[in-house]
Amino acid sequence: MDRIDRQAPTEAVFDGITYEMLIFNDIEGVLKLEIDETAGEARYITDGYSPLPRMFPGRMPKKAVVQVLKSLLGVWVNLDEYMIPRNELLMELSDVFINEESGEIKWICGLQKDSRSPIEKLRLFMTELVNVMEGNPEKNQENMITLLKYVKGVKQDNLDQCREMADALLLQDIAADSAEAAAAENPVSFGLEMPGTDNAPEFSYEEETSEDGLDIMLPDAFAAREIAYIIRIRTGDEMAVVLDETLIGKSPDADFCIPDNRAVSRHHASILMDEGEYYLVDHNSTNSTYLNGMRLDPGDEYRLCHGDGFVLADEPFQFMIR
Repeated sequence: MDRIDRQAPTEAVFDGITYEMLIFNDIEGVLKLEIDETAGEARYITDGYSPLPRMFPGRMPKKAVVQVLKSLLGVWVNLDEYMIPRNELLMELSDVFINEESGEIKWICGLQKDSRSPIEKLRLFMTELVNVMEGNPEKNQENMITLLKYVKGVKQDNLDQCREMADALLLQDIAADSAEAAAAENPVSFGLEMPGTDNAPEFSYEEETSEDGLDIMLPDAFAAREIAYIIRIRTGDEMAVVLDETLIGKSPDADFCIPDNRAVSRHHASILMDEGEYYLVDHNSTNSTYLNGMRLDPGDEYRLCHGDGFVLADEPFQFMIR
């Protein structure tokens, strides 16, 4: 039995599904993608928008930070509707665009797969925000750590609550242990007061640098626990991968039973969990297993990354980490 660990950089894998979604849909909060057929190029429409660091060349006001995070949570939920993996959103400050007049925030959804999970990208993005956010860096870091634990599993039905948590923790400066109750009882909506590029207050990082510096590395507590899921595309059914081996097949004793598809074998394939990594293995099924279009050799283990699509016979699934 061989274990296939895809070491080739995932950035080189073009994601055609995301490409189609961006071309033919206006996804709220995401920059529109257009095709220049003459030049044979694709580009994002950024007219009227500027990169976020240009609008805030120094310290970012807390209201701006909260507005960015609330926008990000909404975009995550919007991507879910189009079955676009959340980790395909670019999450660095230099990739966030803001309308110079309205303050509307737009994000870039990349066309290339990223092996990092959305939670890991969010953790790194929050680290970047802590480093440029006004106020006490240590307090900001503590609040960000708490906020991540609440918002990492944001969905449509709890989006408002997650946004209220951002208000409570970062703006109202409520203690972490009471922020949840405060957000539920007294939600506050804050607008984004957008300074112009000419009169924006300039802050010097060096002037405010503490003895330890402002490049804060967040502790291990920031690495919130992530859970893997497999989603049956046709029905929307999903299952958390929490066992060392999750068996998928037509048999009633399978962990994820597919009783209504004759093409699926009784014990078709399994997902193995080993030290935080996940692997897909085909059990010599009648109609084979495919990972991102590649047919698997029976018995070999193929590493799964967030957003991967796999097919058992003709039954499509998606592997997600949240």
